[in-house]
Amino acid sequence: MAKRVYFLPNVCAGCEECLEACAREHQGESMDYVEMVGLYPVPMRCFHCADAPCAQICPTKAIQINEDGVVLPNPDKCIGCGSCLLVCPFGIPKVDPVKRTMKKCDLCVHRADGKGPACVQNCTLKALRYCEAEELETAKRSKAAAKLHKTGDAAL
Repeated sequence: MAKRVYFLPNVCAGCEECLEACAREHQGESMDYVEMVGLYPVPMRCFHCADAPCAQICPTKAIQINEDGVVLPNPDKCIGCGSCLLVCPFGIPKVDPVKRTMKKCDLCVHRADGKGPACVQNCTLKALRYCEAEELETAKRSKAAAKLHKTGDAAL
């Protein structure tokens, strides 16, 4: 299973430090955005789908999936046609109107320091986690078990 960025909505305060970190990492341009869902901020980034429809439809094969399952755009091959925008079920890819190329989260694969995505590293409240799904579930179960033990409620 591949590592992904997971969002903990009950922790996020909407500070948008994740967007600023992304912009710093990508020459002033954030690859993510924050969508307000009611009163709650939700950072939106690529889900790096296993069978990414954006990669399947790209007429120039400018979107590839690497060995770690990261869906990566190649701006040198992208013609800015917008096909990827039409098929993404989450509405994540954006076409830069000036460069006429698609942009989206790349999980900061270019970082050689092994720290993972800049958004996760710079989230002061730790509302973003870079891990495998199983790791997150294990942590949730451990936290729930600790809470049960603390309250002495064994009814569950």
